[in-house]
Parts: sequence; C-alpha cells; structure tokens
Amino acid sequence: MRLVLFALLTVLPLIEIALLVKFGQLVGVWLTLVVVVGTAILGAGILQRQGFTTMMRTQEAMMRGEPPVGAMMDGAMMVMAGFFLILPGLITDTMGLLLLIPPVRHFVARRLVAGMFGGADVHVEVFERESRQERRPGSGSRGVENGGPVIEGDFERLDERTVDPRNKDRPSDKS
Repeated sequence: MRLVLFALLTVLPLIEIALLVKFGQLVGVWLTLVVVVGTAILGAGILQRQGFTTMMRTQEAMMRGEPPVGAMMDGAMMVMAGFFLILPGLITDTMGLLLLIPPVRHFVARRLVAGMFGGADVHVEVFERESRQERRPGSGSRGVENGGPVIEGDFERLDERTVDPRNKDRPSDKS
C-alpha cells in the first residue's frame, strides 16, 4: 500500500509533467493550456452539479423501495471524474473523461465494491408487513402502499421515561 501511495504522489506527477511538455511541443503551448483549463472547468462543473443530482437520485431510489447504493456509487464515480478532470495532466484528464462514460463508470464501481467487499459475506433482508386482507400467492406487489418494508430494531422513547422521585436528575429504570 505504501508503494502505491508513493507512486501516486511522486511518479504520477512526474509522468504528467513530462506528458504535458511533450504534448505542448507537439500541438503548441496555447492548445495545451486550453486543454488543461478546459478540462478543469468541465471538472468543476461536474463537481458543482453532482451533489444535488446524487441526492435526488438517492431519494428517488429509496422512494421506489430500492437500495440507494447504485445511485450513491454512480454519484461517487462522477465526483471522482470531476476531481480527475480538475487535476492538471493528460493521464488524470483521460481517467476523468473515461469515468464520464456510463459503462466504464459502472465497471469501475463494480470493481471497487468487489474489492472492498470481496471476502465479506453480506446479506440484506427486507421484511414487509402483510396487509389485513389475506394474500393469494403471486397477487400484486407488496410495496409502500401496503405498509412498506419493516425494519426490525430496538428503540427507546426518551420523552416517555419515568422519573425516579428520589433522584429527579436521573430517569428510573422502571419503564
């Protein structure tokens, strides 16, 4: 991990500088500056727009009863694309532009998730309430209109605690 971090922080900028110099010699200084500044402006625009868009797509997925992981990962990949485009350099600009292509973005997101959770055993269970009417197998959907998913857990209502009369500062354990 240290070697990868070292390479990212030292070797990559050196390669970026060398490529920018060669690109500048090939196409000219002004066009090189236009490319660097243009991709930085594009990246800034993407970053500015992504926060609101990701929030809206996450909310829409949750309203449909779907887990918002896909929308969040897509938004994270777009933020990464914007960040890469802001950085000056042809390699990071290429990486940022590639992340703007949806199939590439989804492939990278899948690989990142697989790398993070590859050895993990993740289970997601959704419990839904049964409606008052008896259901026939295969009849209709059991979505939000019929009570929605039930998430089991423990809770304690703080506003309903009884106060021990001997000690008014501490709530009693009797509930």
